[in-house]
Amino acid sequence: MFKSLRKQLSVIIPVILASAILVWLIYPNYDSMVEVLRNSQPVWLAVSLACAAGSYIFMSLMLWDVLRLLKNRVDFIPTAAITLVSTVINYFVSSAGVSGFATRVFYLGRYGVPYGSCVTSSVVITVLIYVSLAAIVAGGSLLQFIQAPSFGRSFWESVLGVAAVLSFASVLTVLFFNDRLRFRWCRKIYMLVNIFVYFFSRRRFIPYEKFKIFEEQLDNGIAMVHARTEYLPRLVIYVFADWICNMLVLYYAFRAVGVSMSISSLIIGFAVGMIMTVIPILPGGLGAMEAAMTASFSRMGIDTASAITASLIFRIFYYIVPGVISIFVYWLLKSSVTAKNLSSAVPAGEMSASGVMMCSSAAEKSPEKYTMSHVMRSDGKEESDRKN
Repeated sequence: MFKSLRKQLSVIIPVILASAILVWLIYPNYDSMVEVLRNSQPVWLAVSLACAAGSYIFMSLMLWDVLRLLKNRVDFIPTAAITLVSTVINYFVSSAGVSGFATRVFYLGRYGVPYGSCVTSSVVITVLIYVSLAAIVAGGSLLQFIQAPSFGRSFWESVLGVAAVLSFASVLTVLFFNDRLRFRWCRKIYMLVNIFVYFFSRRRFIPYEKFKIFEEQLDNGIAMVHARTEYLPRLVIYVFADWICNMLVLYYAFRAVGVSMSISSLIIGFAVGMIMTVIPILPGGLGAMEAAMTASFSRMGIDTASAITASLIFRIFYYIVPGVISIFVYWLLKSSVTAKNLSSAVPAGEMSASGVMMCSSAAEKSPEKYTMSHVMRSDGKEESDRKN
């Protein structure tokens, strides 16, 4: 009962907080927002939605190419489906990225991708994403300073944003390339994950021998990334294309409500909103992102009602619409994976040749119940779990 209550509260509390922020933001400007929407231009709305689709396509290409770099061949269509579903889960479930990552590991594992490769691909993509975001924000800040040289509040906000994003990207990069630090922090994360998994699922801790298998896979994956640098320029292009499409969703949302802005203003307002999305308790930064974008664009002289409306259009096109689509993609993905496993000769619970640990039954397990311990457990450990 206590476990069920915790799960319910983990969903209800973030929704209440996000809803309160949105009501506080929308209610005083409701009439003006209705008028702004009434005069919006459908053509720019369509372009904004198309840019959102482009962003998800480039995200899928990123994962697909990283998997190829790690010598894991998965067709693009299932890779795109896994990218969409795991990304949407990350946005809507407040778990600091754990739920989306677990979903990605679950389905990639069904296509023979080892757990170490899943972690390596996520680390590579995350490093590239935040390094490129830092570069974009720094470029936007420089453009803004060139256009209007000032050391006022907006300048220091830009500097703070660049520093925050760049610091996070730098930490990830150092951990990625420094073997000693990675070795030390892998063990700390291992302990934290054990505590997290046990707290929510009351399952036993991940066995250390399974962690060693994971660590070896991770080291091999990182060594492979270092050795196959010819893939990196293409990955960088995908990452920047993803961010550009992401920003264009917001840009054309503003165009739809009759607002045109400079590139520097767009980048700064967009970056401020993106920083808010990392707040763990709010799903996808819901409410906080809109409030931050509205405040940032309002200080640039943009009408408050237009800023709120455009940020909500961005939310709908980039989060809500893909979320609805992902429901159907999820069931198609689940059905195809179940059929794939039922037609396979590999017994349930057995380790595949690629080194990934399968769950006891593809038809019974689902990513909602899937944790890191499932991936790293061999069939010999299931019996001891039941006894415990």
